Order: sequence, then C-alpha cells, then structure tokens
Amino acid sequence: MQKHLFSLFTEMNREPTHILRQFKKVLWILLLFAVVVEMIFFPSLPNFYGCVMAVTAYMIFTLFLKEKYIRNFPFSFLMYLSMFMYRYLPLIATALEGKPITYGFQRPFETFLYETILFLISSLAFYLSCKNTLNAPTKNNLFQKQLHKLGFFTITPSIIWGLGLIGLAARLYNFSASDVQYGDVGGKFLIGLNYLMYAPICLFFPSLLNTKFSNQKLLWFYAAGIFILNIASNSRESIITPIATVAILFFLYSVFNNIKITNFISPLKIISLVVSLFFILNLLSNISIAMLHTRNIRDNITKIELFKKTIETVQDEALMDKLKNTRNKNIQFLKSMTYQQGWTEYYLDNFMLSRYANMRITDETIYYAQKRGYFNAEMQYFFKQNILALFPTPILKIFGINLDKTKLEFSRGDLLYGKGFGGYRVTSHVGDGLATFGFWYFPFQFLTFFLIFLAFNTFVYFTSNKVQYAPFAIINIFSFLGMFRNAQGLVGDISYLVRGYIQGIVTYLIVFYIVRYITTNVFPKKIKNDNSFY
Repeated sequence: MQKHLFSLFTEMNREPTHILRQFKKVLWILLLFAVVVEMIFFPSLPNFYGCVMAVTAYMIFTLFLKEKYIRNFPFSFLMYLSMFMYRYLPLIATALEGKPITYGFQRPFETFLYETILFLISSLAFYLSCKNTLNAPTKNNLFQKQLHKLGFFTITPSIIWGLGLIGLAARLYNFSASDVQYGDVGGKFLIGLNYLMYAPICLFFPSLLNTKFSNQKLLWFYAAGIFILNIASNSRESIITPIATVAILFFLYSVFNNIKITNFISPLKIISLVVSLFFILNLLSNISIAMLHTRNIRDNITKIELFKKTIETVQDEALMDKLKNTRNKNIQFLKSMTYQQGWTEYYLDNFMLSRYANMRITDETIYYAQKRGYFNAEMQYFFKQNILALFPTPILKIFGINLDKTKLEFSRGDLLYGKGFGGYRVTSHVGDGLATFGFWYFPFQFLTFFLIFLAFNTFVYFTSNKVQYAPFAIINIFSFLGMFRNAQGLVGDISYLVRGYIQGIVTYLIVFYIVRYITTNVFPKKIKNDNSFY
C-alpha cells in the first residue's frame, strides 16, 4: 500500500516535458489576458459566466496535460483537446477581435452552464477510458491483439508511399468524376480512401511509425503538391489538413522526445515563423474568399477548371476588393441579425477559428431547442431514422425495414431550425441533445464519449518496452482533433461507433494488404536496392 501511494505521488509530481510546460504557460497567459480584457471592456454577468466556463475548462484540462496521457492515448487526447478548445478558444478569440464572449448570444446563461456540464462529463469519460487501460494487468484487449496479428500496427516506407499514391489516385478520380450519388458504392468507397494521400506526410516524423526515412526533399515536394491539389477541391478544411497534420505530429514528437522548442528553433526563427504565418493566414483568407465566390459554380465545371477559376479570382485584385467589400457588408448585416430573423452563425471573423470556436452555434441551437421544446417527439423520430440510415439497405430489408434514405437528406441543424431543409446547417451537441432527449441527453452523451475514447485507444498497442501506434490512426490524425465540433451532434458520434470505426479499419486493411503484396512480390528487388528512397 505504501509503495502504491509513493508511486502515485511520484507520478503526480513528475516534471512535465518541456513543450507541455511551455504549452501550459502559453494557455494560462492567454487566458489571463482574455479574462482581464473581458472584465475591463465588457463587464457583465453573462460575460463573467463565460470567463468562469473558460477558467473551469483550463483547470480541468491541465490535470490531463501530462505525458502519460498523450503517449499512451494520443488519439483520445486529441479529441479531448478539441473539447477543451471549444470552451477555451471563444474567450481568447473574441478578446483578440474586440468582442465580448457573448457576442450575438440570446441564451448566454444556459449556453455556458450546459457547455460546462458537458465538458465535465467529457472529462470523466476520458479519465475512465484511460484509467481502465492503465490499471489493467495487460493493457492490450483481445481486439488490439487481433489487430496486431493482422499487421495493423506495422508498416514500411514503401507501403506508406503505396498507400499515399492510392489515396492520391482516389482523390484525382473524385475530381474528374461527378458527385457521388446514393447507391454508388464504388464512389463512396473511393471517397473513403482520400485520407490515404496524407500517408507520406507522416514520414516527416518516421519514429512515430517505428520506421526510418531520410529523403526530406521528396517529402516537401509531395506535401507542396498535395497542398496545391487541395486548393482545387474548393474545401477550406482540405487546405488546412496537411498543415494541421504536420503540426499535430510535431507536437506529439516533441512531447515524446522531451524537446524544448526554443532549443529546437532559435528565437529569431520563431519570429520569422510568426511573420511567415501572418502572410500565410492572409493568403489562406484570400483563397477562402475566392473559394466561396466560385462555390456556386463548382457543380457545373471540372475540378481543374474550378482550380483555375479560384487562382484567377485570387489574382484579380479588383474582383478580390469587390468580394471583400461584399463580405464586409454581409458581415455587417449578420451582426445585426437575431435568431427571430433567421439562422446566423456569425461569431468570429477568422474562418479557421470560427470552425472550432464558434460557441454561438450552441447558443443558437439552445434557443431553437427551447422553441421546439426539450424531449421533442419529432426530433426523437428523426433521430431513430438517422440511426437506421447508418445500416446498409439490404440489412434493413432483412428485418423488414423499408427506409427511403433520400428523404433524410437534411441535417440535424435543418431539423432543429425547422424553416427549410437542404441548408445542411450544423448543430451543437448540447442544443440537439436537449431538443431530442431533454436532460437525459447528458448520460447518453457520457456513454457515447466513453465508448469513442475506448475505440480510439484500440489504435495503440503496448509492448514490454514501447508503445506502437496504428499507421491508420497516424495518417488520419487530424480527424481526431475534429471529432468534437459543431456538426451532427450525438448522431455523428453514434455513426462513428456503429459504422465509421469498423469501416475505417476494414477498408484500410484491404488496401494495406494489396499494397504490401505488390511491394513484396511485384517490385521487391527494386524497392530493396533503392537505398536513397529510405
């Protein structure tokens, strides 16, 4: 007993790695700055509650900001990080933009209260999912052991490049093909392989994959090509994905190797990086405006033509000035808009922060949830329909269920809004949950998050002297940071558990075995003798 308590005390007082100490310090400085700005320039009781939410989230999150959680459960930790950022970033971002955290809110007290409760529930789910593994006699469950036997945790550079080329081919095919329609199994399968094109980018940090690779020039050339290709997709998230993937992998690499950023990068380089980042963000902002302009015609032209049109728009200074002026006028209109007048998601000017820190959507969905009434029968009916739609139609027919999935082509946000389908409006977990299940939503969501964290933990395999990470998860690492955000709420979480989790593993293994066979039996000598490749 004394030995156990001593070990626990030692673990609690163990010095965090350099980057975690720096990360925690930066989070605290930004939080302190934002709270001071909020209380000086926007003093009010609702804004104070917003500060309490952010401080509470910081205090709870830093309990888990430890190497053991990140090293042993990196994928669960990234999802938990996104949960923290959703409660932390709004205060920081609005302070930097000179707005109160309650900007545009109509239900601030309920928003901050319910989001704080949900974060506490999420933290408990994360803690229990990790605790069960750390305290287990053998940290690998039966499913992890089976995946290990199937080669799910091993890979070579040649296989990584093979996966990347298949993902790139799938992406190019999707560019040339028309939109995937309902029933197009082949098209949907290929879309599910798009993420594989990011596989070679992971070789910037080969130690995370337990392999070696040194041809950095080839990686930079490939990464630049992927970035340019993603501009043609007319998707802002696609542009961010390769950049975010490298950033997340660098963070994990720094934590695992106890790297001090100021030793790795000189202060002068940090300043240069910040300046470069400013210009990059400005460029991305312009590209984002151009994408929104060309989005109305993207269904009528090819991806290559769309790419050319987007670049032409960015280069046309007169047109860009006109688009920016129009955007500013629209923003001014949205600023004065209330929920009674219509749906509005305007909260932050920065499009990247707006995706991960737009708490106004929670406020708005709570407003409409209260209008519809909590524990709403219609919301419950379509919730059941959404869950049934996750299963293939042939399986549903076996059980005598005839479901026309084309009649469900609207989002949970559209349903909650109730004034027009087809807009694919996002919803928040809290707003959609309360409208559907009332206060029973919170225990349902706790169970769902707990199961998702457990699922993510199966992408880690423990040996006697090291931890192995599934290449599938490393390649797809940016998705874990986006698992918790405004989208489909609880339906999206259940969708992952019922279908996305197993489907991702199975499709990866199919492609993995094909590529491994080719690299082993078709081109074995060429790959083996190409020392410069490795």
